[in-house]
Amino acid sequence: MRFRIFILVLTVLFSVLLTAKTIELTFAFWGDQLEAKAVTEACEKFNKTHPNIKVTPMHIPQYLEKISAMIASGNPPHIAYLVESRVLGWASEGILVDLTELLQKDPDPIIKNKLPQLYWYYDGGKKLAGVSFAAEFMITYYNKDLFDKAKVPYPPTKPEEWTWDKFVETAKKLTFDSKGRTPYDPKFDPKNIVQYGAAIGGGGTSPWVLYPLLWSNGGDIVDESGYEVRLDSPETMEALQKIYDLIYKEHAAIAPAAADAFPSLNVALQTGQVAMVLDGQWAMQEAAQMAKEEGMRFGVAPLPYFKTPVTGVEGAPMGIFKDAVKDDPEVLQATWEFYKFIQNPEQVVDVVRSGLWQPTTLDWYTKEEYINKWLNPEIHPAEYKAAVIDYYPYARPYPNAYLKNVAEINTIVVQEMSRIFYGNEDIAKVCKEAAEKIKPLLAGRYDK
Repeated sequence: MRFRIFILVLTVLFSVLLTAKTIELTFAFWGDQLEAKAVTEACEKFNKTHPNIKVTPMHIPQYLEKISAMIASGNPPHIAYLVESRVLGWASEGILVDLTELLQKDPDPIIKNKLPQLYWYYDGGKKLAGVSFAAEFMITYYNKDLFDKAKVPYPPTKPEEWTWDKFVETAKKLTFDSKGRTPYDPKFDPKNIVQYGAAIGGGGTSPWVLYPLLWSNGGDIVDESGYEVRLDSPETMEALQKIYDLIYKEHAAIAPAAADAFPSLNVALQTGQVAMVLDGQWAMQEAAQMAKEEGMRFGVAPLPYFKTPVTGVEGAPMGIFKDAVKDDPEVLQATWEFYKFIQNPEQVVDVVRSGLWQPTTLDWYTKEEYINKWLNPEIHPAEYKAAVIDYYPYARPYPNAYLKNVAEINTIVVQEMSRIFYGNEDIAKVCKEAAEKIKPLLAGRYDK
């Protein structure tokens, strides 16, 4: 009798195991070959450790067009990278799952302990659309060989010491005409410059480098409320004038039109035509590759500042799509398990160590045991920890993370700044006209 009962129990258990449902999820993302490889391997690792969940990675080129079409068709992926300028609009339209409810039930430290600038809140700050999966600070890159040759000290690693005036002075010392004269020489020939001291990432038109410089002078595009334009404020226009003067008056930074001839600013740095570049963390991987293949010795420093040290931190979030989970608690829970897994820097550490990303978890900036996991001496220069890792308290999120109608506003800013930095139009005139174009778009913030 006992044997029969034992056989019956085994049969039932075996039947349960055979019929256990495997939940299939899709994960959409963008990125280069290294990123795609690392994310795919992370999915495979998750699948091995979660036998009842299968995540299929979807590496998508032309991402915004494809993901928008998937959303419109009612067939989005379960979890995906989210385009920064669209995230909060999608969340407000009910397209994304509010993560605060999941966090209340499961306050996982991996999600709760991110850099505070990387949470994407909406509905007055009561709901969470997503958390950034990578961080990208804006920093200064420089060619050490050019500094050594000119006998110019390297930029400081302490943010407070790298003032705009110091940056301009350094750039002028590293700018040479065809006869080896710097802008300090009365006979300097600005029409025959062979080496520029600096290059501004985006040429002064891209928000990534431009906005932190404006913030450092007390300027901005829109005020903290999201209802008042500040593009035409004295502080903003003063900063724009100083950036413009560095290029066209001091002749110590390459003009945007000339910089556009290079495949990337790292190429200008490596070929010795530019000594310093203001750009994002994403350029680190390429710079390190050039250092390895071409012998370029490069260093890094914080961004220069006008009045207050500050940098921008960029990073797209991941979100969960409602139409994919379809109010199914099991599917939602499975998606949440993968969300927590993929948000752990441990799972994508190869991409971080490659220099393409910075990690998003606070401990990875403050605790040596975690810093040692991603600080890579083959990629990150010696001063990286002091200049970049310790720089995190100075990071500020971009308007993408809170401002309504930000895509349209950013488009106007880029177009109007091009009139200044490419067209040499009057700064006050352009800013006032741009402000009038932005005003009708102001509708406040998602997080307040």
